[in-house]
Amino acid sequence: MLDWKSDDEFTVGETRFRALPPDVLGGGADLREGEYFVFKPRPMVERHAALLEELRPKHIVELGFFKGGSTVFFAAAARPERLAVLDLAPVQEGMDAVRAFAEANGLEDVVRTYPEVDQADRDRLAELVADAFGEESLDLVVDDCSHFYEPTRASFNELFPRLRPGGVYVIEDWRWAHTPLGSDAPEGFYPDRVPMTRLLFELILGMPGIPDLITEITIEPDMAIVTRGEAEIDPGSFEIANASNPRGRTLLAPDSDPSQTG
Repeated sequence: MLDWKSDDEFTVGETRFRALPPDVLGGGADLREGEYFVFKPRPMVERHAALLEELRPKHIVELGFFKGGSTVFFAAAARPERLAVLDLAPVQEGMDAVRAFAEANGLEDVVRTYPEVDQADRDRLAELVADAFGEESLDLVVDDCSHFYEPTRASFNELFPRLRPGGVYVIEDWRWAHTPLGSDAPEGFYPDRVPMTRLLFELILGMPGIPDLITEITIEPDMAIVTRGEAEIDPGSFEIANASNPRGRTLLAPDSDPSQTG
């Protein structure tokens, strides 16, 4: 699927991409004409490619737009029947690039962009999913959006129930609050924000809390991959924070830190 020309240059068919250069945090790349920038390093691009190969998703939702390179990547690599992408404040040049790619490849009705959408707005999420997919279930959701706990949980609550059994929900960049032990790095970004790890704990507690809600959780350094089970859940009322029994919820209470006991 991927043909790498260097550590940060690759093609999918005839479409050329530039990934995040190695050992670079933030920033971008100097693009040549006709290239698309995917704001992910090579290992993440390859992980997504493997996931697309495994799932063969027909219906994809992408949360987070930036410059549109990942949207073009998903469209080119997966060739889905419908790809809906949303962002609160997408970069206009990215919007233009995606629309130009769609027009050039006959994908105008396949790739749908939804700007000015807050991922925490569950009502709006429900509207756009109905607009893009009708009654069809989703195969893949990729959240590369705010990376904050509350809005990420809101999107998960609304969209995870809409996945088909065996469908996958990807949450990227979950570890921003944590640094390696003994390192000189700061204690993590956004000290006043709830770490994204709380959501991962809630997902784990949801496995026994609602049998067959989640069949598998794969936690990797840059993403968590959550596979949907066959449990029937209502998208309008689902709340992952309540998907565990009281004993499980005490593990997330402020006074449950084992380092503060004994």
